[in-house]
Amino acid sequence: MWEKFKQEYNKPDLLSSSQEEDRFKIFKTNVDFIMTENAKGHSYQLGINQFADLTSEEFAQRYARGVKPTKTLWGNVPTVPFPNMSGQILANSVDWVAKGAVTSPKNQASCGSCWAFSTTGSVEGAYQIASGKLVSLSEEDHVSCDKVDSGCHGGAMENAFQWIKKNGICTEADYPYTSGNGKTGTCKRVCKPAVTITGYTNVPPHNENALKAAVSKQPVSIAIEADKSAFQLYHGGVLDNPACGTKLDHGVLIVGYGTDGGKDYWKVKNSWGASWGEKGYIRMIRGENMCGVSLDASYPVGAKAADPSPTPGPTPPGPAPPPSPGSSHYEDPKDGCQSDEQAIQIQGVKGDFCSPACHRGRCPTDVPAGVTAEPQCALRDQSGDKYCALICNPEAKDDECGEATCKSIQGVGICTYDDDSGDDAVGDDDDDSLKHVTTALNPDFSSAGEIVI
Repeated sequence: MWEKFKQEYNKPDLLSSSQEEDRFKIFKTNVDFIMTENAKGHSYQLGINQFADLTSEEFAQRYARGVKPTKTLWGNVPTVPFPNMSGQILANSVDWVAKGAVTSPKNQASCGSCWAFSTTGSVEGAYQIASGKLVSLSEEDHVSCDKVDSGCHGGAMENAFQWIKKNGICTEADYPYTSGNGKTGTCKRVCKPAVTITGYTNVPPHNENALKAAVSKQPVSIAIEADKSAFQLYHGGVLDNPACGTKLDHGVLIVGYGTDGGKDYWKVKNSWGASWGEKGYIRMIRGENMCGVSLDASYPVGAKAADPSPTPGPTPPGPAPPPSPGSSHYEDPKDGCQSDEQAIQIQGVKGDFCSPACHRGRCPTDVPAGVTAEPQCALRDQSGDKYCALICNPEAKDDECGEATCKSIQGVGICTYDDDSGDDAVGDDDDDSLKHVTTALNPDFSSAGEIVI
């Protein structure tokens, strides 16, 4: 059984016999658990899948850690009120898979990107219902380019909806998923957005009747707790296990509901590939808030084809100022800034940087060597003039800032240079050449609101 498992799920040969023995013991413990639970005659069955050689702790750490709190940092993105659906007669069952509004199950692999897969799934469904076209959308667009969320370190579906409203989203064919190794990829958005939305709606929590009404109209993104063994080793049937808690840690997609053997259920699309569960899906008991299913549900509104004419990205088109020959923008002020730059120091954040002016919402793209952080129009002075900064992910560990470091401010990161002198910035607080940043928000900046300087 062990050898068959390793071959079927492409498990690599272990480095030593002791590692092989330890992993086999875990596998045997899980098999014993599966046989014991299945003998109890539950409404669901457990089985050997790709997670059968992991302890529950290992599984939770690797695959149930992708949902983070929502950050409301995008400005006035519409949150459409939940409609009054009282008195409506709903169908006894709905299956958006059968209706052609759901793409095949995908696999997030070792990246904590479930939030991105949940988001693309609900937008794919909304767009198919609106247009009749089922288009697979890019999770990598979210994971690598959405700087409010944290890529493989987690995110929130509501954040991702807001990002799509601002930027649109590319197709999976144009921007394939590359972060399955667990490392957040660098944003390489050369694709043009294919779909956009006008806003999103939150379903009233603790209300499965409202959730049923929402699912009757379209697939719905939800957060659940998925770190228990019954979820890890689920094989089929209607999951009805009170041990499945409500500490939300995983983003999935409700794609329908129905009744089987007298048990009302939700049909849920996961992002662990088609070898898990019922070919990538799970049915969960309906009416008992199983795994927290009704606590954090939302869906996009106004799905439509994106305008293909603008250059993709969060900023409108316009000429960027040319760099000086042989140099770049966003350098360390100790080496001098270019004529179109200001030396910026952020209050409470160590370091400083040269900040070029924005021109019609565009920033210079000539960054220092080794930098992969994204130039964005993030700063605004009291007179209304706008300046650029390198926006990074403060939770990532991939040296986006080159010789600078990524400093966290209000949930996003900005690249700044630390001086060897021990001072927090070049010069001291009396240096009139430095602008000091406060933390007021403005909705224009696509990652976290403009920061007023």
